[in-house]
Amino acid sequence: MKNLMRWSIVLMLSATLAGASAPIITTSSESDLAFNASLANNRDNRSFDPLTYSSVEQRLAKLETQAQQYSEDIDRVRARLVIADIHLNNRKYREAIAALDKLETAYPILADYVLLKRAQAQTQLRDLQGATTTWQSILTNFPNSPVAAEAMFALGQNQQLIDKFPAHPRSQEVVLRLLAQAPNRVELMTHLATYFGDTKGIVPILDRLVASSPALKGDQWWAIAEAYYKNFEFGKAANAYARATVNPLTAYLYARSLHRGRQNEAAIVAYNRVVQQFPQSPQAPRALIRITQISSPEVAITATDRVVANYPDTAGEALAIKATILQDKLSSPQAASNARNLLLERYGSSEAASQLRWRIAKGQARGGQLNNAIATVDAIIANSPDSDAAAEASFWAGKWANQIGDKSRAKKFFEFTIRQHPESYYAWRAAGSLGWQVGTFTTARYTAPAIAIPSARTPLPAGSAKLQELYVLGLDRDARSQWQTELGAKRNLEPSEIFTDGVLRVAVQDNLVGIKTIESLDLIDVPSPQKAEIAKIKQHPAYMQSLYPFHYWDIISNWSRERRLSPPLVIGLMRQESRFEAQIRSRSGAIGLMQIMPDTGSWIASKKGISNYNLDNPADNISFGTWYLDYTHNRYKDNSMLAVASYNAGPGAVGRWVEERGVGDPDEFVNNIPYEETRDYVSKVLGNYWNYLRLYSPSVQQQIASLQQTSNLNASAK
Repeated sequence: MKNLMRWSIVLMLSATLAGASAPIITTSSESDLAFNASLANNRDNRSFDPLTYSSVEQRLAKLETQAQQYSEDIDRVRARLVIADIHLNNRKYREAIAALDKLETAYPILADYVLLKRAQAQTQLRDLQGATTTWQSILTNFPNSPVAAEAMFALGQNQQLIDKFPAHPRSQEVVLRLLAQAPNRVELMTHLATYFGDTKGIVPILDRLVASSPALKGDQWWAIAEAYYKNFEFGKAANAYARATVNPLTAYLYARSLHRGRQNEAAIVAYNRVVQQFPQSPQAPRALIRITQISSPEVAITATDRVVANYPDTAGEALAIKATILQDKLSSPQAASNARNLLLERYGSSEAASQLRWRIAKGQARGGQLNNAIATVDAIIANSPDSDAAAEASFWAGKWANQIGDKSRAKKFFEFTIRQHPESYYAWRAAGSLGWQVGTFTTARYTAPAIAIPSARTPLPAGSAKLQELYVLGLDRDARSQWQTELGAKRNLEPSEIFTDGVLRVAVQDNLVGIKTIESLDLIDVPSPQKAEIAKIKQHPAYMQSLYPFHYWDIISNWSRERRLSPPLVIGLMRQESRFEAQIRSRSGAIGLMQIMPDTGSWIASKKGISNYNLDNPADNISFGTWYLDYTHNRYKDNSMLAVASYNAGPGAVGRWVEERGVGDPDEFVNNIPYEETRDYVSKVLGNYWNYLRLYSPSVQQQIASLQQTSNLNASAK
């Protein structure tokens, strides 16, 4: 799949041949190339069908022919570099060198990377003299480029490498190798903690470092604390944060580490210190909210009052918490009612008010007051249309409107769900209710519209022009190394940097961390200007495409056809199971991409009549996973909701639920699944399936665009 993306990117560069506007690149006074703002707007958006060409040779022949025909020099040189990289990855080193011939002169922005590819090809051809000459040329002409780190690594200049390029991945290799020989070298352990805190198995190294009691700086303790925290070592993280550079974030994370380590009394003191030291920080109201989770009811009420008095952006959340405490713990229903009324009256557009109204609407519906419930949902949409609750509420209001025979109103609710919350699971349910060909609980298995994998890439919001060029060309490992070097040891990242880091991680299949990094943009506490920045970032094409990548698509497509399963359903389930991490293990021992339990794997193997298989191998794992998903579908007459639930909870559990209460309204069935994990799993897997359809199916995209256009026209008419 990686090479398919690169081939499609090269095909994208043929925009000039098709009459489209070419990417515009200008030359700066430093003889470097910088991206013009029109790059993102004028790039050809045609997609590449990965099944069009049947072999590597045919694909490359097509690209090489086109590279000779490009009318723009920049397109030709770009194509040559990508072609060379493809040859390198397919062990065609002479062809790579031919594609790179004199390219460094024609392509100054990536001249250093042209030399890197040449040296790599020469090394593989055992032209050691030629490779050494090229490596030395890199050090002479590009001494400050991350490519120089590769040259130093190849030439054995290890100490120079880790001194000059401490954040480059090659430095990590060197440090780990040296640590294997001398495990207690403080400077090496400190280096690893500072620059590579996500190194697998780093906790014992951190333990040795801390035990050695070195004179570390505050930022180094911050790095140690962060690495401990991400590895769920909260007690150790708290000890390190106590010595870290003092700022709102480290003060809050010190308290949070105590909290998650169940040192509640100490955590309350630390949370209060955040508010006292940094009262204007976004961490201050969050600290007060955390106090409500671990303190006595009386102290919690005081904390909510402090939030309401001082932090209006968080006041709605605090009032909702206060109402719950008054109702459930202090038996003060009237005071609780007063808090809820204040929430609705003064902070009616908050997420908390939306959630309160949604609880009211559900209660009204359970009592048979469907008109009242619909009116309450109308209030949610009017006051907080973008809230999370609005997505679920508007879908159910559509169902309720259908139940009372108001088909027109139901249609408006369903359309609102899709238009305002297109990424939600409820948008899929709404689209199915409108008759769109996106599958339902009983037809999703066979819903497989044409998929168009995007080829165009938009420059990322952070990083140098060189990084952008590498990323746009799909040279992702080079882009990741460039980015790591540029980022260095920076800890408190801007939203644009968090996003760029996440996208580049996903691009090199560091999916678990990469997707989590991008998702963290919804969780971090930031000032209002950065909230606006995050909203803008979410409009970047790479935001959703990185959250829903196409890893292993060829294998998925092949086995899905074999099992008569929708490929978007399979990849949606795989995303939920493993985030595409082929070697991952669950706490219960499930293996690989589709999280097959060893015993289940043995049973499937016996059914398939095979004995030689490896669940760590993506092809075998996907073969077994799709076989089992086909099995669960067959067991429940192709009902994907029950099949997906069975994949998580087991056919026996789902069979009991169906036998005890039937399926009835399938949406009600999902809401009442006894296992919380499975209840969440079903909506997430089917929500993933929907997102792959809406992001990559031209027919579904066209329906959504048409719905949006109609809405805009109606708004203009008013």
